Amino acid sequence: MKPSELKSFIKEAVREAIQEEIKDILLEAVRAPKTQVVETYTQPTQTQPTKSPSEKRAMMESIMGDMRRGQDTLNFTSADAVTTNTLQVAPGMNTSGEGSALPSGNVGLDMIMGLMKK
Repeated sequence: MKPSELKSFIKEAVREAIQEEIKDILLEAVRAPKTQVVETYTQPTQTQPTKSPSEKRAMMESIMGDMRRGQDTLNFTSADAVTTNTLQVAPGMNTSGEGSALPSGNVGLDMIMGLMKK
């Protein structure tokens, strides 16, 4: 028997054996009893103590009282307001988006005016 014939014979035998094994594995998987997974989840309940209407009213009055005290003691003027010149950009800092910066170079006003006239 030639080596090429032996090689093809072995290939065919291995292929048949693998197909039979795969067939047996698939049949076994199909015939196996299916187990059902049942999930039980109970959400923990958080109970908050209920307050009586008089307690709620007392809490609200306390909060309002704190606000009134602040209203009487605070005094603001326009000097306390933030000015619009607070943003400082460091020299050389790239403030444009990635890839949107203009190319460096000098353009004279005559070139700009020439573009505007067209």
